[in-house]
Amino acid sequence: MKNLLSLIGNTPLIEIEENIFAKLEGFNLTGSIKDRTALAMIEYAEKKGQLKKGIQIVEPTSGNTGIALAMISAIKGYELSVVIPKTTSEEKKKMILTYGGRIISVPNKKFREPVIKELKQREKRGEIVFLNQYENKNNVKVHYEKTAEEILNQIGKRKIDYFIAGIGTGGTITGISKKLKEHFPSLKTIGIQPKKGDIIEGLRSLKDGYTPPIINLDLIDEIIDISEEDSLQGRNYLAKKGILVGPSSGAVFKAIKNLNLKGTVVTIFPDRGERYLK
Repeated sequence: MKNLLSLIGNTPLIEIEENIFAKLEGFNLTGSIKDRTALAMIEYAEKKGQLKKGIQIVEPTSGNTGIALAMISAIKGYELSVVIPKTTSEEKKKMILTYGGRIISVPNKKFREPVIKELKQREKRGEIVFLNQYENKNNVKVHYEKTAEEILNQIGKRKIDYFIAGIGTGGTITGISKKLKEHFPSLKTIGIQPKKGDIIEGLRSLKDGYTPPIINLDLIDEIIDISEEDSLQGRNYLAKKGILVGPSSGAVFKAIKNLNLKGTVVTIFPDRGERYLK
């Protein structure tokens, strides 16, 4: 008999428009691609013997990783605290709390580097388990070994010319791009980041001064800035086609439409849109 965690992965790849294929990660258990990442990190920590009874997992996340970790922790019986920026949507916060996770909210400017530094120190003292999605190689490995393999199986005999994805922790774009470039050496990878000063949940700009250690920029051929307004337009367009997605998916799709590329394009829609409705 399958357990709940077996529902993670094997998401559909749909031709949204002619030659534009999107992998709908909203079909994962909690509705986002971060289910894959969270499960991979937790299973690796289990293999290393890091997760012991009474010690809690603490992870900084803009929301989706926190939701995924909260769900998996509920199933496996682990304690979890999630550090989130204040701009995280109320829907995401409620999901984390409903699964039994705790929330620590911090100002946006103090999110990430200061938090990561503190959590590393706490882990050294043996107080917590810090999975650290920004530096955890399993964040890349799961997409190289599983997500990209699914894409190759689903695309069949087609040649993929472009892989376009948002830039967050860098795990998705690095892992998938590496695998696809092995099969299609001429493939061009394009990363999407928010325009300076704009906030698009699920994406971050490398211009802000922080480059996640797991991202391999050599695998990304071009990086394009997209505005909040572009993201909203992309989401609304897709909703009219019956596909409700989050801001990062809207941003990526709008970028693809703007580029008007010739050839087969594959992209990732990281999550569903219900948690962003206001």
